[in-house]
Amino acid sequence: MVLRSWIFIFPLMLTLVLGGPMGVWAKTADEQVNPASKKLKMDVSDSTSSEEREGLSAEDLGFSQTDIKSDPQFQKDLEARSDMLKIHQTLGLITAVPMATEYVLGLVTAGNVANGRTDTGLHATLGLATAGLYITTAMFAILAPKPKGLKATGASEFHQILSWIHMPLMILTPLVGDMANDRIANHQPVGDLSTIHFVMATTLVASYLTSITVMTF
Repeated sequence: MVLRSWIFIFPLMLTLVLGGPMGVWAKTADEQVNPASKKLKMDVSDSTSSEEREGLSAEDLGFSQTDIKSDPQFQKDLEARSDMLKIHQTLGLITAVPMATEYVLGLVTAGNVANGRTDTGLHATLGLATAGLYITTAMFAILAPKPKGLKATGASEFHQILSWIHMPLMILTPLVGDMANDRIANHQPVGDLSTIHFVMATTLVASYLTSITVMTF
């Protein structure tokens, strides 16, 4: 079972190494645009209105053609990022359902094991399914293009910080759980593995649900 778990967990480890923490989860990508860029857009709009009213050119107002020239690639990347982050947000909410269910099922399974039962298959299967959804959700954020000038701020920055907590735990928690399952199946003492697994799972669920909350509400 350990080998099977490593085969499934390897993509999670690869995701962490290649992509770092989950990309910021923005309600819209425009909320992450550098404030200077926003100011430039407002200034250009104001300059256009002034030009229409008073006949002044943009150069008269201190803007060069470079300043007011649109960047098609920036806009293209921004639109693509916005679309991918919307999918990331939707999948993130969907993933929260099996993750919370898996946590509750884990508590039930732990009680059954304490009473002498050894069947942990449902808990393990749902855990693998949750990890699969998690990987898919993460990839939409990691692979989303990031136009130059965008940075995480406020809730988005906090969301990104939390990903440093729940992503490594999404790798380690199933691995520790699988080690505990092997001992249970072989009628061996689980020892501290069950406690470690519980603490890791609790921290994982809490940090993940918090990261969703700060970007949704």
